Amino acid sequence: MFFTVIVPVYNVEDHIYKCIDSILAQDFTDYEVLLVDDGSTDGSGDICDEYAAKYKAVRVIHKKNGGLVSARNTGIKQAHGDYVLYVDGDDWVTHNWLEVIKSCIDEATVKPDMVIFGSIMKYDNKDKANLINTREGFYDRKQIESEIFPRLISDREQDFGEAVFLPASWNKAYKRELLKEHHCFDEKVLIGEDTAYVFEDIFYAQSMVVCKEVLYYYNKMTTNSILTKKDPDRIKKRLHLFEYIKSHLTGLNPVLDCQMNDFYASRLVYDLLYFNKQEKSPFKKGKFYKKQLKETRILKYVHLENIPFKAKIVIAMLKLGLCRTLFCGLKVIGRQ
Repeated sequence: MFFTVIVPVYNVEDHIYKCIDSILAQDFTDYEVLLVDDGSTDGSGDICDEYAAKYKAVRVIHKKNGGLVSARNTGIKQAHGDYVLYVDGDDWVTHNWLEVIKSCIDEATVKPDMVIFGSIMKYDNKDKANLINTREGFYDRKQIESEIFPRLISDREQDFGEAVFLPASWNKAYKRELLKEHHCFDEKVLIGEDTAYVFEDIFYAQSMVVCKEVLYYYNKMTTNSILTKKDPDRIKKRLHLFEYIKSHLTGLNPVLDCQMNDFYASRLVYDLLYFNKQEKSPFKKGKFYKKQLKETRILKYVHLENIPFKAKIVIAMLKLGLCRTLFCGLKVIGRQ
């Protein structure tokens, strides 16, 4: 078996048909599909069973809800392929997805630990290509360290918080032997799951291939996205992610250490914007956000040195407890 495609499935009955059909339409056929039903409460699990009954390449694993990391880890344990790929249950892939990746592997100097490929964010009224800001082709370990590491976590040539390429799990193929040792084992990571192990995988990869051809469509049209739901525990979850990243990456490489502060700061700015969308009153959300920051003490991870000026102002105001002022400012900006 050359490829294992792991599809975490949770309450995506309106989209799962398109997702699975796109995988089964592949030109390259040496693959298996693991549909991991993570305790769905809609008809998603039954749909998965329908496909497993019809197609030999499809297997279904039903489990209690445990989150994305739990679903992926369940799939990794059951995978038989030389390489593993992920597809979210509401996304889809091109018909030549596996064929192109197989060609990248075959043409490489050695069989690479990873293949990174092009993808698109699919919105209601537009498409947005995900950035891959590096050359196409094969990278050995020395080239990964010299060309990828300096921009792996934070790329100052891009917008604040962006890296050399999107740190997502689904725009990459991984050698199964690499994933056995370096995936996110901590199933309590419930936010930023991709970054929890993508950075680690790349750090330990001895070789990789970068292909800019668009092979994956990430669905940003779904209304049930986690980004549209209120999550009162978001900062606590973010703290757990920071703790995980620190324990698994800090101290391994000074080049990466220099980028960590950007990562922490950008995610807290992102969370500020998230909370700004969840509550109309700047006073209510300011009070709530301030309480969350105080209880978690998450700001200890972020230093004001060497971050962009605008981010520095935001972080400084958070450290001073001026959350309401920040949300009031965002409200005024939103009216302009």
